[in-house]
Amino acid sequence: MVAFTDGACIKNPGGPAGWSAILLAADDITGYIAHENATPIESYGHIPQSATTTNNRAEIAAVLAALCIAPPDFPLKIYSDSEYTIKVAQGTYQMKANPDLWSLYRMLLNRRKVPPVFEWVRGHAGHDLNERADELAGLGAWNGDMNAYHKWQASNTPEAHNVVPAADLYALRQQVQKLKALFDSLDPNNSRVSPQERQFIEDMAKRLQKNNFSPTPKQSNWVKGLVAKYKV
Repeated sequence: MVAFTDGACIKNPGGPAGWSAILLAADDITGYIAHENATPIESYGHIPQSATTTNNRAEIAAVLAALCIAPPDFPLKIYSDSEYTIKVAQGTYQMKANPDLWSLYRMLLNRRKVPPVFEWVRGHAGHDLNERADELAGLGAWNGDMNAYHKWQASNTPEAHNVVPAADLYALRQQVQKLKALFDSLDPNNSRVSPQERQFIEDMAKRLQKNNFSPTPKQSNWVKGLVAKYKV
């Protein structure tokens, strides 16, 4: 089976938030597009407003939902646009945040014959199933209120359009510059830094030079994770 998961937070942090999971047979998709006769299982849910509600918690909740829905005897591939969620789930990052949700993740993992395989998919890039998961997560954040969800999408709210406030964008640029300087100072063959991390920071450094670039929450969270990992 395959699952496309996503999370959305109306105000990050603080919420409310929503999660979504779309599951279907592996033979029913080509790339990120479901076949015409496919019968996906679509689910989404609401996470109430709270000081601890974040976009990351919504992303993790979506993965937990996929693990609950998918039969434990079936191999499962999870597509997510959250690098943070994938890296922690795979053990690449050891993060102290959200221990309650990661404890549930490990419990669900133990029920499965084989652990799920994760694949990162770029968000907001026109991939049908990822876009549908994004829509359902947003709807979940508004507790199923379609009118409120569409008004939010049409608004200028930063969370609705992945617009990062100027102060946060400045801080992000500084963090990326420090990471790039560190990576550039290390030998390219140094195994301390993965090729994916090097490429990501290289790309982010170029993109952040453009005035119209607004990083997604997933990109921002990956940068924060690297800052913590490399202590820059």
